[in-house]
Amino acid sequence: MLIKLIKHDLLATYREFTGLYVALISMAIVGPVVISTKNEWLIAILFFGLFGFTIATLVVTFMTIIKLYSRRLFSDEGYLTLTLPVKTRDTIASKVATGVFWSFATIAVFFLSFTLFTTIFYFILTGTQWYDVSVDIAAILGQISDTGIFNVLFNASLLGFPLSFMDTVYSMTLLLFIITLVNTSLIRKNRVAAGVALYLLASMILGSILSNLHGESILFTELILKLNESSGIADVANALRAFNFTFNGMDYAITLVGKLIYIVGLGFGTHWLLENKLEIE
Repeated sequence: MLIKLIKHDLLATYREFTGLYVALISMAIVGPVVISTKNEWLIAILFFGLFGFTIATLVVTFMTIIKLYSRRLFSDEGYLTLTLPVKTRDTIASKVATGVFWSFATIAVFFLSFTLFTTIFYFILTGTQWYDVSVDIAAILGQISDTGIFNVLFNASLLGFPLSFMDTVYSMTLLLFIITLVNTSLIRKNRVAAGVALYLLASMILGSILSNLHGESILFTELILKLNESSGIADVANALRAFNFTFNGMDYAITLVGKLIYIVGLGFGTHWLLENKLEIE
């Protein structure tokens, strides 16, 4: 049932993301061509457009998640949703999962757009063909691989992803809890303002509690560059070999467990509010 709920939520929201995603990718493809014209007006319009669509995508992602939670739980549609033979915990889990999905989807689209933009721009700027550049890239990647940086980045990514994932789940769970809270009998006036204030306050308090339990350096990367005016490939290779990350296992564990406790606590709080204090308008 949980899978069906997530699928239904995704189908109900994908239209609001598709247009922006297509626009971002399209501008990433067309952008290098516009820059190659060296027309200042077109370039200015391009960068304003890229900036606008980037901000719009971030705002729409956040607002669509809020609307998903509000519309599908606290409106006429929400009334139908909550009267279905579905466990409340599954309803909560599906909403959080949908929010997490769209958050990571937006990040993926940004990464894809950046990759397309830089790749196409390189082809246009250098005037090379795919076969020529593929040989160059293969040689460059081989030299970079010899420095061991790929192993460092892979290990850092493996350690960093759980933190990013837990933080996103925590943010979505906190958002759902606050939206649920302001739609209960506990808050009757100025619900939007109260929701914004409560979300910011809760984020600050919970973040401060967790940050006081561990040091500042949980997992980070550091690139030490020692290049002089006559630097060459050898210097770059040495710089890449200096690329490493530090890892504090205790602080890392505290952060993960702390986020998990927050998620479980906020989940139970949301469940209790839906079961005992809900008011559907």
